[in-house]
Amino acid sequence: MLILCDFDGTITCADLTNLIWDAHLRYDWRQTLLAPASGEQLTAIELLRRGYADVDRPEAELLAELRPHAALRPGFEELLALCARRGWVFHVVSHGLPFYIREFLPPGTAFSCFDAVFDGRWCVTVPATVALGPGDDFKIRVLERLKAATGETATVYIGDGRLDYPAARRCDRVFAVRGSALDALCARDGVPCSPFERFDEICAALDGDGERAPGASDAGQPRP
Repeated sequence: MLILCDFDGTITCADLTNLIWDAHLRYDWRQTLLAPASGEQLTAIELLRRGYADVDRPEAELLAELRPHAALRPGFEELLALCARRGWVFHVVSHGLPFYIREFLPPGTAFSCFDAVFDGRWCVTVPATVALGPGDDFKIRVLERLKAATGETATVYIGDGRLDYPAARRCDRVFAVRGSALDALCARDGVPCSPFERFDEICAALDGDGERAPGASDAGQPRP
């Protein structure tokens, strides 16, 4: 089994990029970046590039600000332990930045995210390991790369946001933070989804499946 999990607002209770932008962007970024006047939504890489380009604080300062708010959602260590025990592949896939994901994830947890360097302002790029063409979705590309690399065909997605939705729809089973944008989108479109608040709820659901692939369960039919 291959389990992909979002970071901000899913593994962490708070969205850490949102906290950075709320503190350091001198404009209403939700209005400017999430609802452009043209009505067209920015892609994930466009969104992160534009937002972080206006953040002028280095890594050390941002980490000091984030530490009091970077609590992991309860049960996350239990999920990692379950994956290790069952031999499942667990991988974090995020549109966030590596400096804080690496800082707050348990050591050794595999992850893919955008790259970023700071030179008075943050410059966000797509990592060289992910071939992203025009119109491609970063998280879908990571999903495809991991499926090819591991040979796993049964897939689970865990997330909370609008930008999780394209990759989640490609997976056999979806877990969404209860009341989140991903939860609402799945409900709107009739995509089978299990809401959760703690990772031990996911542990119970997956461990209860025994040796069945998630696609064989009633809650997780393969998506187009």
